[in-house]
Order: sequence, then structure tokens, then C-alpha cells
Amino acid sequence: MDMSRQQPRVELPELDAGLTLVDVDSDLGATPVQSLLLDCVFAGSGDAYWVDAAGTAQTTRLRELVPDRRYLDRVHVARGFTAYQQMSLLDRLAGEHVTNPSVVVATGIDRLYRDGDISTTHAKELLVRSIAALARVGRVHDVPVVMTRSRDDEFTKPVGNAAKTQLHCQNTQFGPRFTDAAGDVDALVYHLGDGWVQTTLAYWQEVLAHRAQMHDTPVVSEETAPQIS
Repeated sequence: MDMSRQQPRVELPELDAGLTLVDVDSDLGATPVQSLLLDCVFAGSGDAYWVDAAGTAQTTRLRELVPDRRYLDRVHVARGFTAYQQMSLLDRLAGEHVTNPSVVVATGIDRLYRDGDISTTHAKELLVRSIAALARVGRVHDVPVVMTRSRDDEFTKPVGNAAKTQLHCQNTQFGPRFTDAAGDVDALVYHLGDGWVQTTLAYWQEVLAHRAQMHDTPVVSEETAPQIS
């Protein structure tokens, strides 16, 4: 799709403090959420804390996306494999000494609570407790807390009800677009090179490189980047 007639720009939503629910079209994967996480790291001085229950917290992908790998020292990833592990992680995040975070991300917040080893009633209680723990983190530290869910249905209504902001990232003929629940946010992110839209890893790499420059963040080349074992 030739975008040469469009005014190219690089935009990602500016996240407010508190709970933000982000629903992403399946063909875009987790990369839009990873990009939001890194953008918050560029913009702030604190760390990012990512609790994953959806199997999407891939540190390899973060390493490929970030313009300067030194910023990965400020990204902390934890994964829950059972409902109780996830709840324990979120309780620790809300109760332990988290110093000056820039952003907190919880992906697939509902997925483990859908497993058949716990009753429906208890699963709903755990989901509400998880949301409350995340809300506390956002409130105490005055930072954005980004949540995603595996499905939009009756079970995850509490997630939408608790969110201060709801965003949807969808793929369009003009590139990925973030909109809010009312359709008022219209943040299109375009490829800035030859006017062609792409949704590959290279696309998001370029978006983040430009965002880093907007935040006066150092951008280093692959040749000079420190290596991570």
C-alpha cells in the first residue's frame, strides 16, 4: 500500500497513570504492547515490570525491538504458569518495594483463571483481586498499568470496567492504529521510509527508533550495541 501521499508520522498513545486495557488484533501479536512498554521506558527514568500469563513475554523480541540494548537492564519480566503463581506475582508487585517504575504490564490477565482446576466463582474472585493489585500499583506509583486479556467476554467484563482507558490496536490499510473505546484516539503509526506500510518486526523497530529520538534517548547501531548472553 503506497502511503506517499500521506503525511508520515510516528505516534504511539501517551498513556496516563492508572489502568489501561489494550486489545490487539491477533495478526499483530504482542508487539504493539511491547512497543508501548519500551516507549514508557524511553520517556521515564524508572523500570518496567511485566507479569505475563499469555506466553507473550519474549525477551528475545524485546532485544530485537529496543534501539539501545542498555535499556533492557530496566525491564523485569516474570511469568506465571498457574493461576496461583500469577496471583502471587501480582501480590508481590503490589506489596513489595518497587522503586520508581515507569510502567507495569500484565498480559493475558484472565487466561490462567480460565483453567479447569479452579471453580468459576473462585476464578472470578482471583481475577478481581488481580485487577485490584494492579490498580494499587498504578495509584501508589502514579504510573501507567497496561493490561491485555485473552478474550473479550462476560468473564473479562471486570477488566473493562476497572480500566481508566481502553485502547484497541488494529491493522488497517494505513498501518496499525490505536483507538479508544469511543473512537476518539486516532494514533496511526506509519513507516517513514519509502511510503510503504509494513507490520513486520522491522516496522516496529523503526517506530521505536524514532520514538527514542523524540525522547532524547540514545540510539546505537547493532555493531556497537552491547551483547546479551
